[in-house]
Amino acid sequence: MANSFIRESGRQGMQAAQFIHGNRLELLADRLIDDLTATGHDDPLRPHVVVVAHPALGRWLQERIAARCGIAVNIEFPLPSTFAWEVLREVSGRLKRESAFSREALTWRIHAALPAYAERPGFDAVRHYLGSAGEPRQRHQLAAALAQTFDEYTMARPSWIRAWHRGRLVLEDADERWQAELWRALADSVDEADRASLMQEVLGGLLGGAPVPSRLERGFSIFGAAHLPPLLLEFFLTLAQCVPLRFYQPNPCLDYWGDIVSAREQVRQRQLWNRHGRREDEAHLESGHPLLASWGGIGREYLKAIHAPELVVHDDDAFAAPTSSGLLGWLQAGILMLDPAHAPPPPLEAAPSVQVHGCPSRRREVEVLRDALLPLFETLDDLKPHEIVVMSPRIEEYVPYVAAVFGDGDDPLSIPYRISDVALRATHPLIDAFARILALGESRFAVSEILGFLAEPGIARRFGLDGEARDWLRTWIADAGVRWGLDADFRAALGAAAIDETTWRFGFNRLLLGYALGNDAEMLADVVPATNVEGSPAQWLGQFARFVDALARTRAGFAVPRGAAEWKSWLIDRLDALFDGEGGDALEAAAIRDLREAIAAFGNEASRWLGAEALDFAVVRGALDAQIAAPRASRGGRFGITFCGMVPMRNVPHRVVCVLGLDAGEFPRRQAPAGFNLMRRHPRAGDRSIREDDRFLFLESLVAARDVFHLSHVDRDAKTGASNPPSPLVEELTGFLAGAYGAEAWPAVRASIVRQHPMHPFAAACFRADSPTPSYDRRWWNAARLQGEAWIEPSPFVPAAALVSTLQEFHALELAPAEDWTELDIGELLGWLAHPLRAYFRQQLPLELAEAERDEDVEAFTLGRLARYQLADRLLGPEASRPDLHRVQREGQFPIGVVGEQSWQELLGQVDALEQKALHLLGGEFETVAAETRSVAFEDLRLRLTGAVRHKVRCADGQTALLLARPGRIRGIDLARLALERFLHAGAESDLPVFLIGFDKDQVKALRLGSFDTVGQWIQDLLIWRARGLSRPLPTFRKSAEA
Repeated sequence: MANSFIRESGRQGMQAAQFIHGNRLELLADRLIDDLTATGHDDPLRPHVVVVAHPALGRWLQERIAARCGIAVNIEFPLPSTFAWEVLREVSGRLKRESAFSREALTWRIHAALPAYAERPGFDAVRHYLGSAGEPRQRHQLAAALAQTFDEYTMARPSWIRAWHRGRLVLEDADERWQAELWRALADSVDEADRASLMQEVLGGLLGGAPVPSRLERGFSIFGAAHLPPLLLEFFLTLAQCVPLRFYQPNPCLDYWGDIVSAREQVRQRQLWNRHGRREDEAHLESGHPLLASWGGIGREYLKAIHAPELVVHDDDAFAAPTSSGLLGWLQAGILMLDPAHAPPPPLEAAPSVQVHGCPSRRREVEVLRDALLPLFETLDDLKPHEIVVMSPRIEEYVPYVAAVFGDGDDPLSIPYRISDVALRATHPLIDAFARILALGESRFAVSEILGFLAEPGIARRFGLDGEARDWLRTWIADAGVRWGLDADFRAALGAAAIDETTWRFGFNRLLLGYALGNDAEMLADVVPATNVEGSPAQWLGQFARFVDALARTRAGFAVPRGAAEWKSWLIDRLDALFDGEGGDALEAAAIRDLREAIAAFGNEASRWLGAEALDFAVVRGALDAQIAAPRASRGGRFGITFCGMVPMRNVPHRVVCVLGLDAGEFPRRQAPAGFNLMRRHPRAGDRSIREDDRFLFLESLVAARDVFHLSHVDRDAKTGASNPPSPLVEELTGFLAGAYGAEAWPAVRASIVRQHPMHPFAAACFRADSPTPSYDRRWWNAARLQGEAWIEPSPFVPAAALVSTLQEFHALELAPAEDWTELDIGELLGWLAHPLRAYFRQQLPLELAEAERDEDVEAFTLGRLARYQLADRLLGPEASRPDLHRVQREGQFPIGVVGEQSWQELLGQVDALEQKALHLLGGEFETVAAETRSVAFEDLRLRLTGAVRHKVRCADGQTALLLARPGRIRGIDLARLALERFLHAGAESDLPVFLIGFDKDQVKALRLGSFDTVGQWIQDLLIWRARGLSRPLPTFRKSAEA
C-alpha cells in the first residue's frame, strides 16, 4: 500500500508501526499485557488505549487482563472508526461529537437534497430511481442507499473523494458525474470536512510538526483487527510515524501467504496466460494450503497491504502450534505451516473434533446442538458454558428455537445461554409488537392480527386483558361475525364493498347491544344482539373496545405529516398509550428503553438536518425499521453459551465453536449492491463483499476453535424429503478431508464426522446405546419408549395377527370393581364414542386435544359445511324461531349480495326436502315434545346412565316417535344417540318408532331403527369398552366399526 503522507512528511525522527503476528489470540493478548505492563504510564489518570475490532473482543480482552493481573482498570477499548474520529476531534479542536458525514447524517442530508437535485441535468439516474410519483419512502430508501455508497467510497476509495473535492473526475462512468456533483454539494453545505479530507489535513499537520494530543503521547495499540478499511489503515500507519503504535495482528499462517492463489483463481490465470501464448509454468502460481487460499481472500489482500509500506516492522513471535491433537488440530497446523500435507491426517476419533450435522429443520439443528454439547461437559476437562459459542448467518431465525430448547430452567440438564448480535426487533417480543403496530397503515385490521397483539404482556396489562379475557374475546368476536376492517368507510378505502358486515364496528354494535338487552333479544335498529355477553367477563368487552379504538387512532395519526421532533413526541406518546412499561420484568423494561432510544435517535438526527420539514409516515417508519433491524450486542457478561450472528472480526477463541445454518445458497451470503455503486463496476483487490467476508469468517471460526468445531445445516426438506446440499464451504472442507484420507479410509471417517439426524427428536434411534446421534432430552424419552424396542415394518394396513393379538389383550383387560355408584350422562358416552383418543388423553395425562384455534380473517363468500348445517338446523326448528335472510346476514355469518341470495334459496330447498320426508314418514303433521330427562341403572357396573330424550315428536294421531332430521350426512354416532334415547325412554322392550333423516350426496335418505332385544346388553358392552378405553387406547378404527 502506498502511503501518500509518508512521502510528504517533514517530521524528524519518524517511527514505524510494529505488527506482532500470531495465530492464537491468547498469545497476542499475553504479548499485549506484557507490553502494557512494561511501558506503564507516568500519569495514572491517563488511560491505556487498545483499539479493538469488535465490542465482544474488547470484553474478552478485558477479562483476560483481569484474570492475569487481578484487575483491569483505566483501559479504553474503542472501535477503530470511533477512535479515529476522537483523534480527529481532539487534534482539530472544532468538530462536533456527531459527524455530518456519518451514514445516519448523510441519509437525512441526502433526503433533504434529492428533490432539488433530481430536476437537474445529468441526474437522470436519480429521477429513474425516484420514479415519476416521487413516493416519499422511495426517496428515503434512495437516500439511505446513497449514504451507504458514499460511506464505502470514503473508507475504500478516499482518492475519489479527494479528487471530487478538487473538481476532478477519475472514472469514465456516467454515474460518476452526478455523484461527484451531489457529494460536492453535501460537502459545501456544512462547515466540516469529510473524513478523508479531515484525515489528510490532521495528519499533514502532525507530520509537519504540530503537537501530538496528550492522550496519544505514549502511543496506543490495535488488537485483533484481521483487516481494516484502506482509509483507516492509511490513517493509523501515518499516525504511527508520530506516536508509538503496535498492531497485534491475528494471522492463521506462520509463513507469508499473500501470494497464494485458490484453485479457481489458478484455472482463471492459466486460461489467461494460454490465451496470450504464454506457458502455464511461467505463471508461478502458488497454491499453499487450498482451504486458506479459498477462504482467506480478504486476509490475503490485507496481508499484502500491511507489508507494502516502508516504515512497518513485522514481528512473528506470537505463533504456537495448535493445542488440539485431533483432526481439528491437524487442520489448524496445516494452515499454520502453509502445508496441507505437513503430516498424515490423524486416525479416526471416538469423539470427532470436527463434526458436520445434517438436520431436517432449524429447530432440529438446535435440538441436535444441545444433544451434541451435553456429552462435551463430560469428555472435555472442566468445560464451562461461556467457553462455547454458537454462530449463524441467520441468527434471528434461531432465536425462538433456542428459547424453546435451551430455555427450560427446571431441566436438570439445562445449559445457560445468552443471545447477541441479533436485530433489536428479535431481542424481545414487545419490540416486534411495536414494529407491527407501525405497520397498521397497511393493515386490514384482521381478527387474527388484532388479537395477536394481546399476546404481548405489555399490551395486555395496559388494557387489562389477560389470558382468560382473550379466550372470551375470541369466542365473542367469532360469534359476532367480525372478520376485518374498522367500518364500511375503511373497507371502501381498500377497494371492497362499502358495507359494515364483518367489520369491528358491526361486531361491537352486536356485542354491546347483546350486553344491554340480554340473550334472545329481537333485532333493534338493524342490529342483531349477540348472545352470551353477560356477567363479570363482560367488562373485558369495554376494555377491548378501548384497545381497538387506540389502534384505530394510532393508524389515523399516521396520515398526518409532521416534523421529526413532532413525530418523536407522538411516537413516544403512542408507546406509552399502548404498552405498560412498569408491570413487566427487567427484560421488558429494557425493551421499552430500547424503543425510546430508537425513537429519540431518529427524531434527534432527522430534526438536526431537516428542521421542521414535514415527513410522511412512510419515511418515519422506514427510518425506525432500520433502527430496530440493526444488530445489538448482548447486555449479559460472561454468562452461558453465546449465541450470536456471524459478524466480521467477532471471532474470539472458544473451546467449542458451532456454526448453524450452513445451507447452500444461504452461506456465503449474497448482497446485491446498488446499481449506481461505482466500486462494483471498478473493483480493486481487497474490496470488501459479504461473500468474501463470509468465507473469511468461516476460516476465522475454524482457527478460533480449540477443542471442537461443530457445523450444522438443513440437509433435506421436512415435507418432501428432497435433499438439500450444505454450503460450498462445508463441501470444500469435506472434499479436502476426503483427499487427505484417501478413498480407502475416507468412508469410515466420513461416517464418523458427517451425521444425518432423524426427523423427530423422539425417534427411537436417538435413544439407543449405540446411536451415532444420541439424545439426552428426557422430555422425548417416554415418547420414544412407546415406539417399542422392535419396529414393525410399514405396511399398507395393520397386520391381521397384530390386530387380533391387540384385541385379545384389550378384551382380557380386567376392570377394578366399582366401590360406589357413579352417574354417566349419555353426552359423555357419545363424546367418548366420537373421540376415544381425546377422552383417553384427557383421563390419563391429562391432555386436552382441543381443535386448533384459528381466527377467521375473511368474510364468508360461500357457505361452509358447518355453517350450512347449523343454519339448516335452525330452519328445521319451530316456525316462530326461524330466521329470514336479512337476519342471518346481519349476524355476520352468511354471504351477502347475489351469492348470499343463491345460497339461501339452496338451503331452503334442502330444508324443505327434509321436512317433506319427515311428513311422509310420520303420516302428516307433527309437533316436537319437550325434552325429558330419564335414567337407567346397570347393577353389575354400579353405574346409572342418564340423559335427555330430545328428539321425541307427537304425530297427528297421538302416536309418538323419535325423529332426528339432520341437514347433513347420516353418521353412526347419530344412530347411537337415537338408540340411547329410545333405551332411556322405555327400556329394552320399547318398540317406539325411530327415524333418522339426512343426505346421501344430494339425495334425502331415511333410516328406521328396528327394535332388538339385546339393546341393553349392547349398551352395557359399550360402557365396558369405554371403561377400558379410558385406561388404554381403543384398538379399533371407530368409523370402520359403524358398519
